Parts: sequence; structure tokens; C-alpha cells
Amino acid sequence: MARDQVTYEDLLESLASGKLAPVYLLYGEEDFLVEEAARAVIAAAVPKDVQEFNLDILRGEESDARDVVSRASTFPMMAERRAVVVHNVDKLGPKDLEILGSYTEQPLKSTCLVLTGGKIDTRKRPYTIVKRTGTAVEFRPLYDDRVPAWIAARVKKQKHEITQDACRLLAAFVGTSLRELQNELDKMYIYLGSRMSISADDIMAVVGMSKELSIFELQKAVGARDLRRSTEIMERMLDAGASVPFIIIMLTGYFSSLYRLFDLRRRN
Repeated sequence: MARDQVTYEDLLESLASGKLAPVYLLYGEEDFLVEEAARAVIAAAVPKDVQEFNLDILRGEESDARDVVSRASTFPMMAERRAVVVHNVDKLGPKDLEILGSYTEQPLKSTCLVLTGGKIDTRKRPYTIVKRTGTAVEFRPLYDDRVPAWIAARVKKQKHEITQDACRLLAAFVGTSLRELQNELDKMYIYLGSRMSISADDIMAVVGMSKELSIFELQKAVGARDLRRSTEIMERMLDAGASVPFIIIMLTGYFSSLYRLFDLRRRN
């Protein structure tokens, strides 16, 4: 029986020990970790060399429950288990969810059914059943003050080190988007080469440079009166954690420079 308040760490620990549940519900607003957790379950359930025959990945908006149940009820081929993944399970209709609920009452033990979604009301079927017969993990967005610790933990997993100042600086640059933070860390590992420690100077060299490049691109797009491009760049910067005051200050400086140039031309 699944216990309440299962954490991501609990999930990874159970997977590492070979204790797999027949049904997983991975949900929440932090979609980066939801996707990562789903990949971890797949890797633990089905070896790569037999995934071609024992892994089905579906999407709720493109599937129906009868097909999902049919695949989940199929026995594995040349393997101990098979996995059926349904992303965006909350996109299934009420009747489909009821059918899925019937399966989760008595799931096939040789199948790992992985259901993922965003905001899910776990008080409804089939989610209430999954919490009883399988494992449910909610992934909530991190608060700002927890991001530096998350960065440090991710770096440690990669057998690298990072200073506290570097953690705080990266969090300040990127914000709370874990996907963007991981992207920046991946760039950092390439930048480091054989070095194993990340400093604040390294963050400035890699992430700070991309920030400056982004604001330069935005200024260029605004100067070209390209509204679509300007909007895209600004949205990208905001998603990456750039502050609104920073953008306003840099654009104000840009327009001030343009005004001075036009004023000089008019006088001449």
C-alpha cells in the first residue's frame, strides 16, 4: 500500500532498491521534475535493450482509456516488466478516467503504468485508487529561498562542487525555472572542462554573458521595429528569470542613446 506524502527522494530510493509499484501518479506544476521522474521509472522498469517491445508512451489528449488498459494488460516480452506511460492523463475525459480507475483497482504486477499531469484533483478517481494501490508523488514549484540548495544538490550529483555565492548568483540570474537552471548547469559543465568546482566568476562568465547577449538582441529587435522578435526575446528573458526593472533600465539607456544620436544629427 502506498503511503501519503511520498517525496521525489523516496521515489528514487525505492527505484534504486528495485521496489517498483504497478502504478505511478507523477503530477504537479513543476513539469521538469515530473518528466525527469517519469524517465527514472522507465529506466528502472524496462532495460534499454528491450524497451522497443515493452514501452508505450501515450498522451492523454490523443488516447482513450481502453487502449491504455489494453497496453497495460499486455504481458512483457523477453523482460520482467513493461511500462506504459500516459502524459497529460488529466486530458482524458470522465468516462476514460472511470475505465482507468477500474484497471488501477487491480493493476497487472508485471506492468508499470505511469500517469503524469499538471494540476490534478487527487480526491477523484482514478487518482484516489492510485494513491492506495500504487505511488503518487506531487512536484510543487520551489520557493525562491530553496533554489540555491537545489542547485547545490544537482551539482553534487554530478560529482562537482559549487560555492554558495555561485549558487545564489545562478539563482538570481535564472530564477526558479528548474528546467532553465539545469540547462545553465549543463553549459557550465562543458565550460569547466576538467575542472570540478564552480565559482561565482564561472557563473558570470557563462550565464552573465548570455544575459548581456539577450538584452543586446532585444535592443536590436526594438531598434528594427520588429514587434514579434522583440516580444519573443522579452518573454525568453522573463522566463529565464530576468527582472523587469533590469529590462526597463537597459531599454531606457538604449533609447536615451538613440535620442542623443538623433539630437546630434538634427543639430548638424
